[in-house]
Order: sequence, then C-alpha cells, then structure tokens
Amino acid sequence: MTPDTEANPNWYLIRYTKTGAARFLSQHDTRRTWERVTRRANLPLAYSQGFSPKPRLSFGPPLSVGAAGLREFMTIAFRESIDPGVVRNQLANAAIPGMEICSVARAQGRRVRPTWARYCLVSTNEPYDLENRIATLLASTNFEIQRPRDPEGRRRDIRDGISLLTLSGPRTLHARLRLATGEIVTPRDVGLALNIEFSSITRTDIEFETVIQ
Repeated sequence: MTPDTEANPNWYLIRYTKTGAARFLSQHDTRRTWERVTRRANLPLAYSQGFSPKPRLSFGPPLSVGAAGLREFMTIAFRESIDPGVVRNQLANAAIPGMEICSVARAQGRRVRPTWARYCLVSTNEPYDLENRIATLLASTNFEIQRPRDPEGRRRDIRDGISLLTLSGPRTLHARLRLATGEIVTPRDVGLALNIEFSSITRTDIEFETVIQ
C-alpha cells in the first residue's frame, strides 16, 4: 500500500437491506459488521491517515433499533479499482443474513447527502378516524409536535418535512419524510402528530444527492 492509494481511494456506493435479526443492530454494530464482512470478502479496504487508522466507510442515516431497511446505503473506499460486479459478488458471499446486497456502483466520493426517505408504517391499532387525522395534518400549513425526550421541551413544526402521507388499508401508512440535516422528520414524529404508535417501521428507500468534492 502506498500513500497515494490511501490519499486517493476508489469509492463505491453500496445499497443493502437491514431485515430480520439485523434490525436490532445499532449503528455502531452495523459499522463493525460491515468491516468484518469486507475483510471476509477479501476486499482491499482503504484506511484513514493518522495515529489510529480506521477503515474508510460512511453510512446513511441510522435506523431506530428494531426498524427494517430495504435500501440502506453506505460508501466504502478501496485501495484498488475493482469492478462493481466483483465487489457485489464478494460482499454478497460474505454478508450476514438480513444484510443482503442490493446494488454496488462507483461513487465520486464518500460524501452523500440524504434528502428524503420513504417508509411503510403499520399502526398498533386501528383508529376509526385515522384517515381524518391524516387529512388534517396534510391540510395544515404548519403542524407542531413536542418530542418527549427533548430536555428543553421545545415544540417543532414538522409539516414541511412530510411530502407524502397516505393510508392503504386500515393500519398501513406510506410516508415520504425529510432527512436533511437539522430538518429531519422521523416516523415517531408522525406518530406523535397522529396520536398513534407503530408496531412496524420499514424504511423502503432513501433519496440522496452526491456532494462533489
């Protein structure tokens, strides 16, 4: 390995699932898992510079523990240029159950900025007026909530962070929620706004833009 290969790594964008038992991995555990998977796959990880070098991986927004993801993403750097199909096959053969490889593509760098996420949400019960609650929320120009764990008890307007919220069936909602830094709206925020809880949260996709470096 030479300084040039570490300073100018080859970046790849990996899409993967997080389902089954893998839903209960924290973001820290997810990172450690992929580091081990990449080593088992015999892929030439690039490392950061400095006193304590670390593998150059960067992950999308974390899921709450227990929530599933169907198209999560990470960026990863290798010391060598490798065909994306080869990367996909080697990672797929080494991946753990529930963390399957969806796609691999070359990336322009590690900085990928999440913008929106799509979710499938299943409520724990079947409120008779849930459709009306959704209509009221969407008709509002602003809609404030108070997160229970906010130490300052601040109220937050989440309306602009909801671009889609529909009901399909008595308990299943589909949502498109903002992921931009400082403007994130979570499924729990939607639950607070509608006064319901969710028994199942699945992030079905993440939209993002690449930051050119």
